[in-house]
Amino acid sequence: MAETWFPSVASVRTLITTSLTDVQIQEIMEDAYAMTARCIDSLPEATKSAIVKYVTAHIISGLPSASSMTGSGAVSSESLGDASISFATRTLGSDLRGTTFGETAIALDPNGCLNRLGKGKATIDVLRSTTRPRNCW
Repeated sequence: MAETWFPSVASVRTLITTSLTDVQIQEIMEDAYAMTARCIDSLPEATKSAIVKYVTAHIISGLPSASSMTGSGAVSSESLGDASISFATRTLGSDLRGTTFGETAIALDPNGCLNRLGKGKATIDVLRSTTRPRNCW
């Protein structure tokens, strides 16, 4: 990606620890941008960069054995005695709300477009009768 605003691999590594190579992370960042481009292209460069960075971490967190993450899912339960905390894990097909990285990306989007990614658009089909209407009188 030749864009000057594009986040660095190092900035993604500050969010998530992963065994992925820099080249692999760069590829995931380009995919993250492709997924979000229609939502973020009109935003300021700093905002675009932050969103791509967080969406990249979101994607990495869902890869098997690719990340070592602490607290990347939403808290599903907490305890005080013997200090325990559980995090929800996302399932295949879940949206950006499945991780705190995705939630952060959504929060950075002032238009709410990221919140709707992957959801179908509502459509209305008009059905017309193929028979002629009868006269009512």
